[in-house]
Order: sequence, then structure tokens, then C-alpha cells
Amino acid sequence: MQEYIYNVKCVISYDGSDYFGFQAQEGYNTIEKELYRAINYITKEGNKIIGSGRTDRQVHAYGQVINFHTNLKMDESRFMYALNRMLPKDIRVLKLKYVPLDFHARFSAKKKEYHYYIKFKNYTPFDVRYFHYNDKLDIKKIQEAIVLFKGTHNFQGFCSAEVDKRKDFNKTIYKAEVKVHRDYYEFIFEGTGFLKYQIRRMMAYLIAIGEGKVDKNKIEEIFETKEVQMHYKMAPGCGLYLYNVSY
Repeated sequence: MQEYIYNVKCVISYDGSDYFGFQAQEGYNTIEKELYRAINYITKEGNKIIGSGRTDRQVHAYGQVINFHTNLKMDESRFMYALNRMLPKDIRVLKLKYVPLDFHARFSAKKKEYHYYIKFKNYTPFDVRYFHYNDKLDIKKIQEAIVLFKGTHNFQGFCSAEVDKRKDFNKTIYKAEVKVHRDYYEFIFEGTGFLKYQIRRMMAYLIAIGEGKVDKNKIEEIFETKEVQMHYKMAPGCGLYLYNVSY
């Protein structure tokens, strides 16, 4: 196994519309695959990329974090410039820094913040890839319901049924709120971490509550039963953004 002497941390932003999520998958175009191609064109080392987490198909990121180990030492600004020259226009390296070898983009993370956007008016063809659209939401009902997600809970009922049952389903959410803007809603979730599909399933229930299809008490019922609910599967990926990762 090759020994590396440097560790590089990058903050990445991307438009996930044309990608099959972050994680490399055989036969699919993914964010990780493009990053691997660009990094290894420069280093020629076959570097493994470590991401702070995986984003789903069509999900975007303002502040995804990755790291990789290398024996290449370059000026940081030059390295970032070279990577951005190699990457497609819809993936950008915003920051690049050499960090201690024990830094791990996933395991060193303390908090993650996601935002979800729903337009309720002035929807245009240029919003299709970046907003969910719904003009039938009772935002007061949603504001009453969203706070139920705050705190430490077992989120097994709000994640993918594919998640390994040996995994720890207990997650702490520090912030769960919705801001009302001129023509869109901005949902903000900040916590220790999130399970596969967790936020999109949480959003599906908030949307159903806002439409009057289900009562907010359903959220507490799911916490108690821990059963994956399939009535409202997932909110569309296009409205979800990995906003920030804190270390």
C-alpha cells in the first residue's frame, strides 16, 4: 500500500443536476468520478477520495468537503487553479488546503448543514433544476411541525429501508427551521449527521403536513414506531443542497 506524506482538504461546490449523486458508481456519471479524474490527472497517483458524505442524484452542494492523500507538494492556489481547469464547469473547488494527515472529511466532521428550497410563486423554466415547486402549502402548519425534528431522535423511520440495521439511527438535529422569502421557502437543517434519504423523507412529510394530508403528530408516531413510512416517499432531489460542513 502506497505511503503518502501530505493530506489535502478541498471545499467543493457543484450543480448535481446532471450527476447520479456524489459516490462513484460503475456506468454512471458522478461527482466523485469527475474529481478522481481531475486529481489523478495532476498527481498520477491513483488517489482515493474521501467525502464528508454522499449526496443523492440531482442534489447540489455549496460546501461539500473532500480530502485525499498525496506525495505531491504544490502551492495551494496553483493546485486549486489546476484542478478547476480540469473539472467540468458545474463542479468547482472553492478552497484547497494542506492539512494534518489525521484529518478525515467524514469522521472529523462535527456538524452538517443542509438547505431545501421550495418556490411558491414566480416559478420559471430556469428554476426547474434548483427548486421544488408547491403553491399549496400552509406554512404555519409546517412551522409548527418542523420543530419536532429538533433534538436527539431515532430517525430509522425517516431514512432509506436499505440502511444497514446495525447502523446507529440516533442523530441530533440542532437546527430545524423554515424561512419565508419573497417567492420561496428555505428549510434549514443542521445536525451531527444525516442518514440516507433522511432529509428528503422529512421534507416529504413536511410538505404533506403543509398540504393538509397528514397531521404533525405523524412525525412523533414515526419516531416511536421506527418503521420506514412509504406513504410520502421522498421530496425531489433538485431542492436539496449540502450547505456547510463544520469541523
